[in-house]
Amino acid sequence: MRRSAVLLFVKKFILLVTGVAITHFGVALSMIPNIGIGAYDAFGLTVSYLTGIDVGVIYAAMSAFFLAGQILIERRNFRLTELFQLVFVFGSGLFTSVFTEYVFDGVVVENYAAKIFILAAAIMCKAIGLITVIESYLIRVPMEGFCVCIADRTPLTMGKVRMAFDVVFVAFVAVITPLADLDWTVREGTAIAFLIHGPMLDILQRPARKLFGSMGIYPPYMASSARLKYRREGECASPRSPVGTANSQPS
Repeated sequence: MRRSAVLLFVKKFILLVTGVAITHFGVALSMIPNIGIGAYDAFGLTVSYLTGIDVGVIYAAMSAFFLAGQILIERRNFRLTELFQLVFVFGSGLFTSVFTEYVFDGVVVENYAAKIFILAAAIMCKAIGLITVIESYLIRVPMEGFCVCIADRTPLTMGKVRMAFDVVFVAFVAVITPLADLDWTVREGTAIAFLIHGPMLDILQRPARKLFGSMGIYPPYMASSARLKYRREGECASPRSPVGTANSQPS
């Protein structure tokens, strides 16, 4: 393997680990306000309340489930490099446990406005972390990757598959929480996360591509002649420059 290829892999791997850490810093932070969290996170936290198992272990198990689902669906077409999703699987459990037990343990916020602010900051952290993982082009995110596998083999889009899972997660929480007399994890914060998280990923995609492009990280299918345009994505075209906005790529 050439030195340049090794260096590129190291950059992508560092970005992957960094993205996983930032994502689950946001997950742990979102639990502090206690006004509800995203559907996926709410499902995991509710299962943790129900079983008494550490929430980090639950999130790791969920990521492992969706990775296994990708392997079962794609079989021989599953790329071996996607096994680096194991970094996300184990990292999701490790970082969530570290942040909840050692960083935010005992932190209580009473002011409602402060709770909203902290939740918004948590959603921002999750979006930054996920876009870092996605735009590093090393692996898919386990949950979203599983949705892509289903979408590629059905008339549904990836977004619709993801929303269907969110409905299932919320329905599970809505049924189990009163039956088991658990604390509610689905509240107004869940709606806030639903409204903010997706658009935040779209907003962050362009600056992330410009930053990572300056580091030599591009989609694997991109020709070298298109890379300058990719790095300048989002910049306004001027009369002196033919470069405009590059076509956005699916994340």
